[in-house]
Amino acid sequence: MSKNQECVAMITGGNSGIGFATVKKLAAQGYTIILASRNQDASKKAIEEIHSSISNAKVESIPLDLASFESVRACASAFQAKGYPLHLLINNAGQMFDSKEGRFTADGFEMTFGVNHLGHFLLTNLLLENLKASAPARVITVSSSLHDPDLKQGPATDFDYDNLKAEKYYDAQIFYKNSKLANIWFAYELNRLLAGTGVTSNAVCPGFVPAAIGARRKSPFSKFFFTQILARMPFARSLEQASDSYIVAATRPKFASVGGKFIVDGEEKESSEESYNEEKARILWEKSLEWCKLT
Repeated sequence: MSKNQECVAMITGGNSGIGFATVKKLAAQGYTIILASRNQDASKKAIEEIHSSISNAKVESIPLDLASFESVRACASAFQAKGYPLHLLINNAGQMFDSKEGRFTADGFEMTFGVNHLGHFLLTNLLLENLKASAPARVITVSSSLHDPDLKQGPATDFDYDNLKAEKYYDAQIFYKNSKLANIWFAYELNRLLAGTGVTSNAVCPGFVPAAIGARRKSPFSKFFFTQILARMPFARSLEQASDSYIVAATRPKFASVGGKFIVDGEEKESSEESYNEEKARILWEKSLEWCKLT
């Protein structure tokens, strides 16, 4: 077995989609894996499926609802009670809504921003000492190339601090892209703050993965369109292809010491010009500390 045999990884939303494909690959490499997910029935089935193909896999589950700060804190405490080290944290879970009206977290934040950014921000900060004590360690935060307005795919980001709770308007696409920009600001700022600790932070874009999107659609037509039509397009990525980008960031030796990168299709790419604005990243960090009631 490789040197990863005793490594411990936590992944949010690892019981389905790209996260689950990643978990299977990490389990095959000998990682002990914690599935931090809201749906415990789905996690139980995911663990059973992994054990059916990898009999000696070490996979456990801890409840986590990223839309609740209370749940995030309980998840971190439950993990720390196990006494495990933490070598890899993959902030994978995410939300994207196609509704015309905003939804809100238990703490009053717009759901997309609350789950995709704030929930992961709080979880990561609560586990930072575990990561530092386990160094070399890595944090991987899933973002998307869609945050870059130069791609010209729909409306551009509009990161307005006076509208993060949909006080002025709500547009599902814009709020999703805002959250993905926040993910990159977070990943880059975290890497700067972790300098010299032996912990790296990188952002990953898995590409356009219709199978993952389709699995969450309730409409039979929409589900069919994503999983059977769009999944066959040349620009689409399969679950296996998408999870490979996670594995590159999680296991390639280079990224044990290199952080602050945006990894797309397993290769380093430039993110948007705005994503490199260190002042904006610092402001978001400080505001997020306040929102999450972290000192």
